[in-house]
Amino acid sequence: MNKFLTLIRRDMADNRGALVITPMVIAAILLAVTLFATLTGNARFGFDPEDYANAPQNRGAQGQVVIDAENGPATVKRGLDGKITITSADGRTKTLDQTIDPKTKAGIETVLPLGTAVASVLPLVIALITILFVLAGSLHDERKDRTILFWKSMPVSDLQTTSAKLVSIVGVGLFFAFAVTIVLHIAITGLAVATIGNVGITGISAATVFANASKVWTVLAVGLLIYVGWALPVYGWVSMVSAWAPKMPFVAAFAPLFVVPLVYMAIAYRGDDNDAILNALWEPAGRLIGEPMTQGMSNINVPNSENLPSIPVAEILEQLSSSLSEPGFWIGIGVAGAFILAASEIRRRRAL
Repeated sequence: MNKFLTLIRRDMADNRGALVITPMVIAAILLAVTLFATLTGNARFGFDPEDYANAPQNRGAQGQVVIDAENGPATVKRGLDGKITITSADGRTKTLDQTIDPKTKAGIETVLPLGTAVASVLPLVIALITILFVLAGSLHDERKDRTILFWKSMPVSDLQTTSAKLVSIVGVGLFFAFAVTIVLHIAITGLAVATIGNVGITGISAATVFANASKVWTVLAVGLLIYVGWALPVYGWVSMVSAWAPKMPFVAAFAPLFVVPLVYMAIAYRGDDNDAILNALWEPAGRLIGEPMTQGMSNINVPNSENLPSIPVAEILEQLSSSLSEPGFWIGIGVAGAFILAASEIRRRRAL
């Protein structure tokens, strides 16, 4: 076990830039952009009454506009104190206090963490692409720079070395990017909650927003684990090609996965969506984008007696977990194991 952990640490050190620094830099850039947008657009457009009233350029200023409403023209006026009043056609005046009803509140508390999650997931998406390049070069580069001669002199087997590279690059690399994504999501969600409060929308519970965010994290973590299982045959294939390819291992690994089905489509495809051969040829690409585990997601429907928006965590996890019962998942695990064994055997026989 100590040898295996040492190999993992070695691989992480060798690929620190791609697996560690890149997700952190992307997260830092996204956070900086979000913070800049928050600081420049927060309450500087006159949305916050206190900010408006205290600004030197607005002291003693009033604003008024007449708009067409359903019951006649209504007058919207901002007073000297910065507060907004709406006077309807029948003369009734209402102060806009920007409070919200329970359904709108629940909707914001649900949609907000989902929206910030979309903005925060970029480091993980980039990591999914980066690990393919790193994995393709992992066994090839040690032959190219001849460091394989040193590592072959160490008391570790080729299978241990090959497995450690897969675990470190795919496992540690992806879940480090996942951790960076969670931290970024917390920061962006916190800024979003603060911004909502600063523009005067009251009643939003930060605790509820982050509770819903934790549901997103649970779904993302489970989904990532299942995704790795579905994509493992492709990762195993890339490792095997990396151990064999004399040059350009990335092209050697992925050209067959995409060129062969495209050639088949050009020659023999007749527009049949149920073409078994074409579906089999495109299956590796489908595994890489997580298609097998997301089928049926659009059919999830969660009845809610109060008709309030919610994140159906149990239903999503059930749908994700149901993909584990498919024979293709376990066949893929077996194929991945065969590719890893083949990669270790190629490495054992081919030092340079």
